[in-house]
Amino acid sequence: VVAFGMNYRMWPGSDFMYESLKKLDFMVQAELFMTDTCKLADIVLPACTSFERSELKFYAENYVIWTTPVINPLWESRSDADIIFDLAKRIAPEDDLMQKGYEANVDWILKPTGLRVKELKKYPAGYAVKNIEKPPYRKYEKSGFPTPSGKMEFASTIMEEANYDSLPTFKEPKLSPRSTPEVAKDFPLILTTGARLPMYIHSRTFRLSWTRGLRPDPMLDINPIDAAVRGISQGDWVTLSTPRNSIKVKANLTEVVPPGVINIFHGYTEPEVNTLVEPDYLDPVSGFPGFKSLLCEVKKI
Repeated sequence: VVAFGMNYRMWPGSDFMYESLKKLDFMVQAELFMTDTCKLADIVLPACTSFERSELKFYAENYVIWTTPVINPLWESRSDADIIFDLAKRIAPEDDLMQKGYEANVDWILKPTGLRVKELKKYPAGYAVKNIEKPPYRKYEKSGFPTPSGKMEFASTIMEEANYDSLPTFKEPKLSPRSTPEVAKDFPLILTTGARLPMYIHSRTFRLSWTRGLRPDPMLDINPIDAAVRGISQGDWVTLSTPRNSIKVKANLTEVVPPGVINIFHGYTEPEVNTLVEPDYLDPVSGFPGFKSLLCEVKKI
């Protein structure tokens, strides 16, 4: 496996994912930081940050820029693009375009616009692009829609051919008070996970002490009504349990969540919330994990 920024904690049953990665014959990880996933890799390729590489950026105001690095890549780090194209030289020698490198591939992407990286470099602050050809209006009148029928489909032809309901149909999650009342007897609360806190950029700025200090401890949100029934007060340590596992967090009493619902935010590694989710707890159509449709119970420690 060659991975770029893989985080095993992102997956349902993250402990299962961890053990699965340990069984690989060989693993390469490109990453900005020496993460826990990097420690599983045979080779770690240090990637540089956006401050140390050039990038193509477009803005809604018809503005385009080929950014200039603020500093050269530190130590042995390289841009992820350079890593990818160097690998391509060895893995895909028959791909002529990949052999030409990063800028040539960006030129290929830009070809319909008439822009080229060589010209963009002449404007380090970027510039406003003029005389842009706008996408055709109502192009569907001539070319139809990108569906098997060529029409705008209220009933999906693709879903029907795959023997699924062609119309959007609500179905209870695999675990819910209605679909599994026998499980809900012991785990009566609905758990939703993965919401973001506004002071963090995904999981990266959890490493900064001043932002982490805004909410240092992992906490679950619980409605005061549910907390009162369980004798839980603000800041109490509690166990959050699902049929698969339990973790230890603090309680945050809030009416942001309705009675019967527990919310826990994304990014905290200490409780590792995804160990609460079965690895195969997936949507049957999209395959997306059911991070926001679990059953749980909360008890004061």
